[in-house]
Amino acid sequence: MDLLYGDVLTLGRIFGKRNEAQTLVEGWKQRLSALPKPATGARPLKVFVYDSGEDKPFTSGRYAMPTAIIEAAGGKNAMEALDISWGTTSWENVAASEPDVIILLDYQTGSGADALRRVLENHPLMKLTPAVKQGRYLKLQYAELTPGPANIAAVEKLARTLYPQARK
Repeated sequence: MDLLYGDVLTLGRIFGKRNEAQTLVEGWKQRLSALPKPATGARPLKVFVYDSGEDKPFTSGRYAMPTAIIEAAGGKNAMEALDISWGTTSWENVAASEPDVIILLDYQTGSGADALRRVLENHPLMKLTPAVKQGRYLKLQYAELTPGPANIAAVEKLARTLYPQARK
């Protein structure tokens, strides 16, 4: 999230709106600090980002924006071992990570996220994962998963999905 904050502060300086930019960033930080948190000492829940692909899933790795969103929400990217921003992996790798929650990337093309959910629920390995067995999905729009102000709402949605009963 620091990259987003830095970009907004830089734009504020460039356009002579330092105070407004600082106020905006401080407001975002306050919003995120008020989110539910995992219990002290609890392991962060694992999140798999499912973008597309049936034969091989296309997902976010260590360097993609969703990793920052997941971490800000108190989770862990199930595919953080992928030393890339975005790319493909195997269903075996995803299933072995045992994701607790799956983000379905919604390109707003109609039934995209629903189609992704059906792939997961019919896949012989994925249907055995905690996320699929418990129906723990979160649909996020493309704009929420690429760098920009919509990331703040994405963090809020994910934190509430990960830790609905948690303390604030």
